[in-house]
Amino acid sequence: MRVLLLADGRSVHTERFRQGLLAQGIRVVLASLESGTTVDIQLKRKTAINSLNYFLSSGEIADIVKQTAPDLVNPHFASGYGFAAARSKKSHGKPLLLHCLGSDILISPEKSFLHRKRVAFALSRADHLVVDSHFLADQVRKLHPVENISIIPWGVENDIIKSFEKRVNRHNSTQKPLLVLVPRPHNHVYNNSFIIRALARFIDRGEISITFPDWGDKIDSFRALVKRECPKGNVHYYSFMPHEKYTEFLAKFDYYLSASVSDSSPASLLEAMGAGLFPIVSDIPGVKEWVGQGNAILFNPDDTDSLKKGFERLINAPIDLGPILRENHLKIKESAIFTENIRSTIQIMERLISHAY
Repeated sequence: MRVLLLADGRSVHTERFRQGLLAQGIRVVLASLESGTTVDIQLKRKTAINSLNYFLSSGEIADIVKQTAPDLVNPHFASGYGFAAARSKKSHGKPLLLHCLGSDILISPEKSFLHRKRVAFALSRADHLVVDSHFLADQVRKLHPVENISIIPWGVENDIIKSFEKRVNRHNSTQKPLLVLVPRPHNHVYNNSFIIRALARFIDRGEISITFPDWGDKIDSFRALVKRECPKGNVHYYSFMPHEKYTEFLAKFDYYLSASVSDSSPASLLEAMGAGLFPIVSDIPGVKEWVGQGNAILFNPDDTDSLKKGFERLINAPIDLGPILRENHLKIKESAIFTENIRSTIQIMERLISHAY
């Protein structure tokens, strides 16, 4: 089977998905407007406006389909490559499997009437859709009535699952400072500045040691906020690293924290649960399929006191996290293993191809 993958060539999700297909014997051609070491075909950027480039790339995509003769076209995600692939579909007639992303469906259509129409058009032209949660499937149906939809979370790699026993056995809920990881980049949707405003007192008192990525659109303003609010330190940064190093890095922490204001089924949360970190997450619909008050701490991402109270519980009245961590780990092990979910995706591809010929 040969698949034309249309996706962001810089994205870790793209490379992870591409490698997952290759590992199971699928021949993949990656075409992208963005540069990346694994991009096979660089699409032409004709303007400085991303949305316009997607619109203008549909003819080039149709030509690439004719040249490379894939069995199926697989764009990630609806508002960009999904839209471009939808516009090119009549020119080549290949099956179109569209992967949708949380922000793609939850945020982009709210920007304007045109954004909403563009996403709905992409959904309408797809032969099948893949989303990562029931919540996202429901939101897709609000944009366009579809039945041809599968729910497949991104999932976690086996090495993260294997790391669980090592790290969970050393977990000590009375340990100070609390070792907290926030693996979300400094973009508006991830709300990282909210975390600093809520937890500065605990951080400066040495009760929390917290680590963030060193990248994102708002990294400079975030660093400035940290200098003002947490002058004594205990705020750390890490650089992007290969997956195998990230697995080792993840095992150094005891708590996963995300204050995102919009999410579907975040891969970082699934990885943390699989590895045995205790989740502390925004109380938003997109994470409710994985966590609740029984196996996580939920807080209001608009209310700093809500997050403060969650950490006060952990600091002042430590709880036995062992059974919770094992339950979370088992949940991931049963339904969110990456290789198995890639296999499920390939089965959908095979079915679409067989119906096309």
